[in-house]
Amino acid sequence: MEITEDTKIDASEKAVEWIKDLYRAVDNTDEAGFADAFTEEGCLTWGNQDMITGSKKIEEYIGEFFCSIDTLDHSFSGIWSIEGTEDADDILTVEADVTYTRHDGSRIIVPATTIIERDEKKAKAARIYVDISAL
Repeated sequence: MEITEDTKIDASEKAVEWIKDLYRAVDNTDEAGFADAFTEEGCLTWGNQDMITGSKKIEEYIGEFFCSIDTLDHSFSGIWSIEGTEDADDILTVEADVTYTRHDGSRIIVPATTIIERDEKKAKAARIYVDISAL
């Protein structure tokens, strides 16, 4: 997980720290840590897949995905908040290049955008827009 001085940031420090924590779990393939970022009734939509509802189901789904790859790493180009306040950033938009390493050691880099609706400190919904068909 990489945020550089070139990363465009228009979000509170709290929101950026929350994003760092979330993507640290993702890049460490920690499905429990990822799912813990969601409310109990949280929803995840990934590309053209059906919506997954509930943090337990999100944990199962993302765990299966993590097993299908060796590693992944996000390099952020932008983090923005919309309709946010200092204490609760209602909507976060995150843009990154994601490096996926397959089990055979080969790599692919694809752009991704995620839109996250937060309720206080947890995600109510996340929509991940990425084309992983080449994986």
